Amino acid sequence: MNNISPIPMDTFAETPNSEKHNSKPHVHMRRSSAYPGYNNVSSASLIAARIRRQSTRNSIPRHGYNHRLIRYENTYRMEPTHDHKVDIDQVRRLTTDIIQAAISGYKYDVNRAKKFSSSLSERIRNEIRQLSFTRYKTIVQVTIGQKRSQGLLVASRCLWDIQLDRQLTISKQTANAFITVTIFLVYTE
Repeated sequence: MNNISPIPMDTFAETPNSEKHNSKPHVHMRRSSAYPGYNNVSSASLIAARIRRQSTRNSIPRHGYNHRLIRYENTYRMEPTHDHKVDIDQVRRLTTDIIQAAISGYKYDVNRAKKFSSSLSERIRNEIRQLSFTRYKTIVQVTIGQKRSQGLLVASRCLWDIQLDRQLTISKQTANAFITVTIFLVYTE
C-alpha cells in the first residue's frame, strides 16, 4: 500500500482488440487512494483535508456582503410583551395622516398609479416599522382606482392568530380617484 510500483505489462493477458485507438503500450499502476500524493497519510488527515476543502456560505466572497451573518438564539417567546403589543389606534392615526398628505391634490393617471401605489405602501410600511412593534411582520396593500360610478369590493383571506395578529383597512377618496389601504400586522414567534 505504501509502495507504488508499475505492474509489468506481461502480467496481463494480451487479448486482441480491434477497437484499440493507439498502439502505444500502457503502463498500469495501482492506486491506493483517491487523492494522489496522499498514500502515506492517515485517514484522519484525509478527513481533515476534505473538511478544509469544503466551502461555507460565509467563506464565499460576494459583492456587497463583507460582513458575517449574525444568528441569534431562539427566545421561545410565544406572545409579545405588554409594551410591544400593537396599538391599532396609533397605526390608524399614523396611516391616515400619511394617506391624507399623499392624496392632497392627487389626480388619477393610469401611467403613474402603479408607482404611486408602491411608493405609498413603502412609505406606510417604513413608518409603521419605526413604531415599537417588535416581532411583527408588516404587510401593506394599496389599491388605487379611478372613480367612474363603479363599485369595488376588496377582499382578503388570511390564516392567523386572532388574539395577536391585526388588520386595518382605510379608504379615502379624491375628486377622481379612490384609495384603499389594507395593513396586516402578523406576529412572528
